[in-house]
Amino acid sequence: MIDDRTYLLEAFLEAEKAKEEGTYPIGAVIVDEEGRILSRGRNRVFSKGDTTAHAEVDAIRQCGTEMLDLTQKKFIKANYTLYTTCEPCPMCTCTILLCFSIKRVVWAANDEDMGAMRKFKEGPHFLDRFDQISYVAAPFRDLEKKQRKMLAEWTLSRGYTDTYWRDDQEIGVDE
Repeated sequence: MIDDRTYLLEAFLEAEKAKEEGTYPIGAVIVDEEGRILSRGRNRVFSKGDTTAHAEVDAIRQCGTEMLDLTQKKFIKANYTLYTTCEPCPMCTCTILLCFSIKRVVWAANDEDMGAMRKFKEGPHFLDRFDQISYVAAPFRDLEKKQRKMLAEWTLSRGYTDTYWRDDQEIGVDE
């Protein structure tokens, strides 16, 4: 049985690398049905100067040969799980939708501002595709708190004095 916590912690290792590189501390890993990590990704928006270099997209890019049959020019319809430290944004949610191999998404922290997986899955668009993808939202309170703290520190370090990441009331955790 695949242990969601184990793979979320692997995603946090990538988030730490992103933080060290001076960008959003978000990480992701893609895992197959046997529990093998197929790829790792982290946010590289500011470290690579690429606005599309989000952690989930990075992990999907690193996993391309596992998701595509390049000889026959077809998508491989596998049953992979993407673990990420933060709920995927609209771009990442649609990237997940279009890769056809990710059937499950698990994230550590909900994102009420830019998070899109929950909103998109509830419709009304692409319901037939979203019905093929399940998600687990913030199953471990301590990991959600960890991600929220990392994002609050990142936001505050950039000179913003107000951040919703600092507000832990919605998950019932005190600092």
